[in-house]
Amino acid sequence: MKFKNQYALALLLCSLMSAFAQDESKKTEPEKFAVYVQGAGEAGINKSFGNKLLFAIAQGGKYAEIGNPEVFHEELAKSYKGDIGQIAQIARKYGADFVCAVSMTEVFGTYSIVARLIKTSDSQLIKTALLDHSLKSLDDLTAASNELVGQLLQLQVPPVLSVPPVPSVPPVPPVPPVPSASSPLAPVPPPAASKECANTLNINELVSKIQSGFPAQLKDCSSTLAKNMALAASPFGKKTELKEPKAFMIECTIDGVKQKLPSGTDEYIKPVESFIKNILNAASAAGGGLDVKKLSGAIGNMNVNDLINNLKTKAANDECVKDEPYAPPFEFENTDDEGNDEEDGKMVSLGFRTGFNFSRFHAIYYDSYRGRYVEGSYGFIPGFQLGLVLDIAPSRVFHVQPGLMYIQKGTEDVTSHYIEIPLLLSLKFAAFRLNAGPYIDICLSTNGYIADNVDFGLSTGFGFDIEMFYIGMFYDYGFTNVSNRRNFDFYNRTLGFSFGVNL
Repeated sequence: MKFKNQYALALLLCSLMSAFAQDESKKTEPEKFAVYVQGAGEAGINKSFGNKLLFAIAQGGKYAEIGNPEVFHEELAKSYKGDIGQIAQIARKYGADFVCAVSMTEVFGTYSIVARLIKTSDSQLIKTALLDHSLKSLDDLTAASNELVGQLLQLQVPPVLSVPPVPSVPPVPPVPPVPSASSPLAPVPPPAASKECANTLNINELVSKIQSGFPAQLKDCSSTLAKNMALAASPFGKKTELKEPKAFMIECTIDGVKQKLPSGTDEYIKPVESFIKNILNAASAAGGGLDVKKLSGAIGNMNVNDLINNLKTKAANDECVKDEPYAPPFEFENTDDEGNDEEDGKMVSLGFRTGFNFSRFHAIYYDSYRGRYVEGSYGFIPGFQLGLVLDIAPSRVFHVQPGLMYIQKGTEDVTSHYIEIPLLLSLKFAAFRLNAGPYIDICLSTNGYIADNVDFGLSTGFGFDIEMFYIGMFYDYGFTNVSNRRNFDFYNRTLGFSFGVNL
């Protein structure tokens, strides 16, 4: 009987030890990690950096990589569109408990690296790490990956000079993280000394002003650059030395953005400058210069949300930036679907016009032989016009164009010199314009049977705005008798062609 009791007790102890061992095995089973890196110009840098980052995460034994990372990378590379929920879903499909999504942007040989730690079960963004680092060697990749792991997981990763240690060498045990109530991967950092702030910024105010002013400022600078370059190349432009196009775009855009921001935001201008440089690099010509034709496309394809996310990430680690509600000041907005400004963002612009024309008289006189009034026309004479046009655009379609022109009119052996003041109403459809409106001609001098008076009439025509240039045709129909002879009425008729530059 005693033997049976001892046997039962031994059997019970073995069962308890087996259950305890299984329970301990479950407790110590490492959580699975996946890493995805994008953004570097060379695919080899992306892959190598991802491998080193995953190796640094798995060194302590608490985390392990998923079983089939290559298939995970291939599927994500084909379908990833930047959505956190999407990357978490694909990573969970391949058995990952957590995924680290890394985005890299190169600026002057230094990479701005943003790493986001995501929990795959609920797509929760646990932590974000930001790092600027040179990646010119394998040692740089190792150092950058170790630093990111330290920021994300508070793991002390030992330095690795060139290659990872062989499996026979035991890894250095990590410093155990302090558990958190919300997540095992979000330990409580040690208290740090508070930063002295010269002034406090509101990230929501900063984002609102950059988001509303940056795209418009970039388009305005692009339009100004195109006009300056065209003017410099045209016979009407001043032969002045222009800034290098990329330098002009950076300076013009940054100056415009700074005017809208509060003081003390210099650190947050740097991501804006880096974002502009990336756009300019996308619009670079073969020789490295700026291709103005590609620039408009690069601006149209830019994603301002990438810039906003970088600003928010930077602000999350800045004690001098608060996250408080912000309501932008009220501004009157146009409800016209067509908008209320031109493509270059200007409601008022000045244009230079010149050209040539053909003018004649339409005559009405009394024929004493026939005993009635007779109408007839005299022959055309050539002339030219020169002046300025002010374009006022209440909307994209409807424009008002007052002008001040010098123009020659007349007929056979008669030349009159006028100052013409037109007031045209213009309908613009893309590049095509349809013009009509009254004009007043003030006669400066004449050499024939013409009175020194004022001519009033109607001008009609059409034209095309091609980039910054204008080409068009007009017809002036005079209503005023300009003759100084009795029983003779002369009326100006002028067909003209004009060319110009819209400033």
